[in-house]
Amino acid sequence: MWHTCQKYQQPLKRFVLPNQLNAITRKQTKSILVSKCAFSHSSNKTSTNKENANSIYTVRPTGFWMDKILHHESKKPVTNTICKPRKLIDRTMKDSYMEEYLPFKSSPELLDEYIFSDGKIRTGKLLEDLDALAGAIAYKHIDNGDPDAPPVTVVTASVDRLDLFLPEAGIENYKLSGHVTYVGSSSMEIFIKAETVPEGQDGSGASGSIESPENLGILCKNTVLATRFTMVAIDSGTQKPVKINPLRLTSPAEERLFEMAEINKKRKKRAAETSLLRQPPTPEERLDIHDIYLQYSQYTNGVGDDAFVNSHSADEMQRLPDNMVWMRDTKIESNFLMQPQDRNIHNNIFGGYLMRRAYELAYANTTLFMKSSATTLLSMDEVTFRRPVHVGTLLNLRSGIVLSEGYPHRSVQVRVIAEVINIEKGTREITNVFHFTLASSDDKVKLRRILPKTYAETMLWIDAKRRRFQGIHARHAMLEAGIQQS
Repeated sequence: MWHTCQKYQQPLKRFVLPNQLNAITRKQTKSILVSKCAFSHSSNKTSTNKENANSIYTVRPTGFWMDKILHHESKKPVTNTICKPRKLIDRTMKDSYMEEYLPFKSSPELLDEYIFSDGKIRTGKLLEDLDALAGAIAYKHIDNGDPDAPPVTVVTASVDRLDLFLPEAGIENYKLSGHVTYVGSSSMEIFIKAETVPEGQDGSGASGSIESPENLGILCKNTVLATRFTMVAIDSGTQKPVKINPLRLTSPAEERLFEMAEINKKRKKRAAETSLLRQPPTPEERLDIHDIYLQYSQYTNGVGDDAFVNSHSADEMQRLPDNMVWMRDTKIESNFLMQPQDRNIHNNIFGGYLMRRAYELAYANTTLFMKSSATTLLSMDEVTFRRPVHVGTLLNLRSGIVLSEGYPHRSVQVRVIAEVINIEKGTREITNVFHFTLASSDDKVKLRRILPKTYAETMLWIDAKRRRFQGIHARHAMLEAGIQQS
């Protein structure tokens, strides 16, 4: 997903800085609430220019789609002018800290935008907000206060992990907050959490007790979810990576968050090196594969069983038990035409929109598999944005259950492939592969077991088992680093 900054002169719902809360009056109208991707910007230094001190930037387009069509903006060449090197300044984690308040209990209009059919908050809508907030935080960190600095575009490289700690949270006021926790040469990791806050602490009044930015990494009993984004800064003209402001650590807590980010970076590298696309299964996994073979070979798959490869005769083959399901029989898909209303400033589709669509398909897939709508998201594994999705293309999403060990287990692993189809050329490209963990919240649901049949399906099954094991450890590590409070 691609972000860029532009000044926005229209009133909208903004990401706010703690010292600006009293100066902002939130108007709860639908037209304001729809625009979610602007944020207030202020420099650490006292500014003599009132406009610059309170500039509003947005990752949403500021022009009209019809203007783009009429003026053929997409055909304009990019000018590769030679720009002066960017001035780099040390930034702290507190410098990039930002908040967004979602007062669901006090704003029926806002609640109506986010309400799900079961009366809870739509997780998919929160995914869109998290993506927009991550882009705003990234721009805040790379800002050096120089109005003549060459333009920079921020690319969302990946969402490294998302964990829900209160999946059953009801209608409460939410606060989203985050900041940069790690900086490389041109990349940065951004930690964001969502938590419920009492009424009166929704950022709209002077009496609200605002959390100190120093406590951002702390996970408390009201923490709904926590996630990490990896963003990369590139030159808007040359499309090459640019160096960004370094990160200066100021406390043991910040050092701990930075160390955790380094561990995550190394973990991702190890996972890539040992991927099943590069390395064969381990000896233990090979035993699992053979066990799966022994199990599925005794059941008929119902679609022209090949007697030559089967180890049992047709009369010996059994019907698949009711508590088992072939992996291939869990697949569903959906298609969406990419519309300009969901575009960013580069006329590409927002990554948050893609995450929402993928999650909601995974949710539908799980409810059909469980035969129950009492389904909640537990986590989303690493999501890499391989390429942008353009307006006017067709987005094909394919979902399937790749791991379910059956009752008494309560959770399943869902894999969603996002593929972009160019309608005129007929080409297809995979842009994302999503991995979700969902669970049943209904004790009466008896999960069925997923059984792979082919070698390719078995590899998906093995990969899902790896992700579940690694996800449990990543979740515990996040809690330890966040010093969860009771």
